[in-house]
Amino acid sequence: MKLHHAVRTATASGIAVVALLGAGGCSSDSGTHESAAGSSSAPTAAPAADEGRDAAKDVEVSDCTFADRKDLSATVSATNSSATATYTYAVTVNFTAPDGSPLATQTSSLPFVRPGRTDTLDVKAPVTQKAGTPTGAVKCAVAKVVRTTG
Repeated sequence: MKLHHAVRTATASGIAVVALLGAGGCSSDSGTHESAAGSSSAPTAAPAADEGRDAAKDVEVSDCTFADRKDLSATVSATNSSATATYTYAVTVNFTAPDGSPLATQTSSLPFVRPGRTDTLDVKAPVTQKAGTPTGAVKCAVAKVVRTTG
């Protein structure tokens, strides 16, 4: 009976050693497991394909007006092409006169644009028209876009 007990203990110990070695006991294998675990530990991070996409390509100006000669307005839309991540877009718009002279710069935010959706925002900037300021069509351009998750 004692021999049978010793054989079972040795077998159990051998299985434990094999299980440990097979689970990454080698030093070269354990490094691989650690880096794989580290790369998947951020569930809120955007997928690599989304991170590589230029955020400015997600945003466009569809309308630009000089309302009542006191307010500049640009209609800005952000399209989230991600399949999984929700983004917030901080958009800076430059308003210029027809001759190219700067009138105003305004930054606004489109928060929590869900995957596959397009959200729209009117970016407004008050401006006091000075004597000699050209009247006519105002030009609007997206100067900067910062996209963050969440």
